[in-house]
Amino acid sequence: MAHAKPEGCFAKMCGIAGFTFDDRELIKKMCDVLYHRGPDDSGYYTDGFVSLGNTRLSIIDLETGHQPIFNEDRSLVIVHNGEIYNFKELTATLEKKGHRFYTKSDSEVIVHSFEEWGEECLKKFHGMFAFAIWDATKKVLFLARDRCGIKPLFYTILEDGSFIFSSEIKGILQYEKVRRVLDLDSFHFFINLRFLPKERTMFKGIKKLLPGHYIKLDLQENKIEIQKYWDIYPAIEDYPESYLVRKLRSLLKASLERHIVSDVPIGILLSGGIDSSTLVAFASEVSDLPVKTFTMGFGEASDELSDARYVSDFFGTEHHEIITEKILREYPEMIWYADMPKRNLYPYYVAKEVKRYVKVVLDGLGGDELFAGYEWKYQFAKDVMAEREKIPKELSVKIKETTRQLMPYICTHGSINEIEFLHSLKRLAFLEDNVDLYLTQISLDEVFYEDFLRNIYSDGLLKTDLTPIRCEFEEFFQNRLDLIDQTLLADFKVKAVDDFLFVEDAMSMANSVESRVPFLDNELVEFAFTIPNRYKFHDNAGKYILKKAMTGILPERVLKKEKRGFGGNIGLQFSNELYEFAKQMLPEGYAVKNNLVKKKYIEDVLSFRPSISLFKHYTVIWDLIAFEIWYRIYMLSDKISKPSSNLNSLV
Repeated sequence: MAHAKPEGCFAKMCGIAGFTFDDRELIKKMCDVLYHRGPDDSGYYTDGFVSLGNTRLSIIDLETGHQPIFNEDRSLVIVHNGEIYNFKELTATLEKKGHRFYTKSDSEVIVHSFEEWGEECLKKFHGMFAFAIWDATKKVLFLARDRCGIKPLFYTILEDGSFIFSSEIKGILQYEKVRRVLDLDSFHFFINLRFLPKERTMFKGIKKLLPGHYIKLDLQENKIEIQKYWDIYPAIEDYPESYLVRKLRSLLKASLERHIVSDVPIGILLSGGIDSSTLVAFASEVSDLPVKTFTMGFGEASDELSDARYVSDFFGTEHHEIITEKILREYPEMIWYADMPKRNLYPYYVAKEVKRYVKVVLDGLGGDELFAGYEWKYQFAKDVMAEREKIPKELSVKIKETTRQLMPYICTHGSINEIEFLHSLKRLAFLEDNVDLYLTQISLDEVFYEDFLRNIYSDGLLKTDLTPIRCEFEEFFQNRLDLIDQTLLADFKVKAVDDFLFVEDAMSMANSVESRVPFLDNELVEFAFTIPNRYKFHDNAGKYILKKAMTGILPERVLKKEKRGFGGNIGLQFSNELYEFAKQMLPEGYAVKNNLVKKKYIEDVLSFRPSISLFKHYTVIWDLIAFEIWYRIYMLSDKISKPSSNLNSLV
C-alpha cells in the first residue's frame, strides 16, 4: 500500500511501565511481560527516584526513536506509547523557540512541548497516546492519556506511597507487594455490563487513568494531582446539510491520510459496512498498490463475509478472510492478554491473521458512536420521547409501577415471545428515567433488574442494588440534551472506551499489531458533536449524514446495508462449545465456592439443552466461564504468566 513518507517519525507502538523508586530488575521484569506490545526493542531508565521502561514495536523510521528519550540537558525523560499526528508542525514551532532535537521521533516532540508549555501541551497534541515524563530537576512525574482513550494506562498507589503504572495490569502485578484482591463491586458491574466503566478494574486498588486526564506526582511535596484536560460535550450547530456533507467528507479524507503514514504495510479491517468501507474507499484513492483488507466470519449464515467480499471486489483490494467457528479455542490466552474476564475477544483471531501480512491495521471503531450507528438504540430513544409527549404525567407513574411488576417475572420465566413483549414494556417502565433506559440497552438487557440478579447471586455477599452502576452514568443524562444525544454521549465516553477500544487495543497488541482508529481523529470527533442528531438518526436509520457524505464514493449496496453487530450466534456457540465447558467449570468453580453465584442457578440453566429462549442465561453463563478462567490465571497462580491456549488445561 502506498504511504506518505514523513519528515520525521511517529513513536512506535509500545508497552510502557514505571514506578517511583529505583529497581532496575523490576522495571525490566515489568517490560518483559509486556513484550508482545513491543517485541522490536526495549529501554530502561533509573536514577534513584524513579524507574521507567518501554518495549517498542517499530512502525516508522525504523532506525531511530529508541526510548527513553530526553530533552537537551537530559532533565526530562519520557516513555511513550502512541502517535502524535501533528508532530511535524509542533517540531517547527518548537525549533523556532530554540529547542534542539536529536531524533526525528514524535516522542521527543512531547518532551520539548512539555518543557515549553507544561501540562498545557496536551491541548496541542493531535493523536493517540499514553506517556510518562519524569522531571529530574523538580522531581515531578507526569502521566497523561489521549482524549478518546485509544491507548490504555493503569496505575496503583501502595500503602507506602509508591506509585506504579503500566500499559497493562499484568505489568503492575510483577511487583510482589501489589496485592491481588478481587473487587466485588467490579464483579457486579461485570455481570451487568460485560465491561468495567471508567476507572474500574477487577483488582481492588488498581485503576485506569481516564481519557483526557493527566496525573502529576510531586515527589518533593508528596502530592498527587489528577486533572481533566479535555472533554467533549455536544455543542449543536444548525448547519445546512450541504455544508455538513462537504465538511465531513473533507475531515474523513484528511484523517485517513494522517493515519496511513507508515514505513511498513498497512491493512484495513473490513466488515462491508459503511465505516470500514469508507476507510477502504479513501485509502484506495492514495494507494499505488492494492489495499490489504481482512474480514472475520464465524461460519454462520449471518456473517458479513459476502458484504466484505463485495467491497473488496469494488475497490480491488487484496482480501483475506478468517473463519473462526471455535471461539474458545485460545480463550485462556486471550483473557491473559486482556487482564480481565471478557466475552467479545474475537478480534484476537483477526489480529493473529493480520500479523502475517502487516504491522498496522485501520479499524472503523468510533463511527457508530459519532453518527448513531446502533439504530435499535436510537429508535428506542425516539419512541420513548414520542410516548412522553402522549402519556399524561399522572398516568405514567401508574404505568411505570405496573410494568415494573411484570418485568421480573418475564425476565425470569419468559419465553422468547414474552421477551419481545418486554422490550415494549421497558419504555413504559423507565419512561421518566433516562439512565435506566440507557442501561437496559447496553447491559445484558433482561439481566439489569434486581429480581433477576437475586436468582444469580448468592445471598449476602453481593448486593443486587443497581444504584452504583446507575451513578456511573448519571452525568451523561443530567443536562438539557434529548435522549438520543445523551445516549450518543454516554456511548462515546464510556461504552466505546471501556468495551470496544479496550478490546481492540488488547487483542491487536497481543499479536504485536498496531490498531489505528481514523474515526477518532480529534477534529472529526469535535465536528461530529456539533451535528444535530436529526442528521445522524433520520427516517428510522442511522448514519444519515455519513451516508450522504459517502454517496457517489461507496456503492449503493453499502449505503443501504443494515447495521449488524460483530459476533457469533450465542445459542449456536453455546451448543458447540460453551455447554460442555460450563458443566465442567462452573458448578464447583470459584464463583460458587467463594459464595458469589448460586450453584442452583448454574445447574438450572445447564439442565436445559440449548434453546433460543435461554439466550439471556447463556450470556451470564459465558461471563461466568470467562470469570473462572481469569480467576484461575490471575488469582490462584503465584506467577502471572501466559497460560496454555488449551481451555481443557484449566478445567
